[in-house]
Amino acid sequence: GRHITDVTNASRTMLMNLETLDWDDELLSFFGIPRAMLPEIKPSSYPQSYGITLDDGPVAGQVPLTGILGDQQAAMVGQVCLSAGEAKNTYGTGNFLLLNTGENIVRSKNGLITTVCYQFTGADGRPAEPVYALEGSIAVTGAAVQWLRDQLGIISGAAQSESLARQVPDNGGVYFVPAFSGLFAPYWRS
Repeated sequence: GRHITDVTNASRTMLMNLETLDWDDELLSFFGIPRAMLPEIKPSSYPQSYGITLDDGPVAGQVPLTGILGDQQAAMVGQVCLSAGEAKNTYGTGNFLLLNTGENIVRSKNGLITTVCYQFTGADGRPAEPVYALEGSIAVTGAAVQWLRDQLGIISGAAQSESLARQVPDNGGVYFVPAFSGLFAPYWRS
């Protein structure tokens, strides 16, 4: 088999150079990571295929796998946020806001992550220019509501969280910061 990944997953390791779309030798050296242990980086759509399903697998045949995207980047493509300036926010265990910045690498001055949004392969079979994004992440949002329900028992369902919050005229200076796994954007502290 081949050890390969796409640019979106490689970029999330923070070990890939966003300009060259290859592993960053300076970072690999700093962290003591041998390049040989890392997968080869390919575009998100790759006609030569990442692999082939098994005949006796769930699709009952050999189907080439020709595309890979990281989870938040897949949500961008799924929501058809394919143009610069378009954005999506995913609500789940955490919240993840991505803004398509087009073919421009935009370095955040406010603690957001610069990442590859996707890199498709053109009709000519060659990789198109990569498309980049800025990402703001909150690690714990939906999980905090679940914690209120399952651990504290102060609500019986997620919908009750709003009505409970509306029962008080103000917060009295008290804030709940759901940093169970650290603070993400823009602080990045655990």
